[in-house]
Parts: sequence; C-alpha cells; structure tokens
Amino acid sequence: MNTTSSSSTLFQTNLEAWNRETAFLSVGNFNNKYFEEIVKMQEDAVPYIYEELKKGPTLLVHALDKIYPGTVQCDGYVPLTTICNVWLNILSKKLAR
Repeated sequence: MNTTSSSSTLFQTNLEAWNRETAFLSVGNFNNKYFEEIVKMQEDAVPYIYEELKKGPTLLVHALDKIYPGTVQCDGYVPLTTICNVWLNILSKKLAR
C-alpha cells in the first residue's frame, strides 16, 4: 500500500471520528483520542491539515500548534479565522519547498 494513501486514509478516518465526537461540544474538542491520533501523525498530517485550512477556518489548526510548538505565539484571544490565515501563510511556504 502507498504510504501517502495510507496517511490520507488514517488522517481522514481520524478527522471524521473527531468531528463526529466533538461536533456538539463547546469546549474539550482537543481532549479526544482522534485529535491526538492526528497530532501523532506529525508532519505526515500537515498536508492534509493544510487542505482542510484552505476550505475555511477549522479548529484543526490547533493540531499544528502541537506539531510545531512555538511557531505561532499569541497574546490573548485571536479569532479562529486570523490564526488559520497565519498558518495557511506559514504552510504555503513550508510545503512549497
């Protein structure tokens, strides 16, 4: 089996399960085994997170904070749209290499 194909399948499976289990939560979306599985994928998950970010703002952006700790630092509240755009800019340069 192709590694890219298996990474894609693993990511999609975990993303769908995470969304299903946390869709109606107002907090605690990140204390979830499926979110943690996405984070454990590390850089293998990044291209798929990037594609999700291109679709629009998503809480999935917080997986990037765990994969690349300290890359984006915020003081206080930052709107989801803003932080997603910051990560889109960073990832567009990183993935272009």
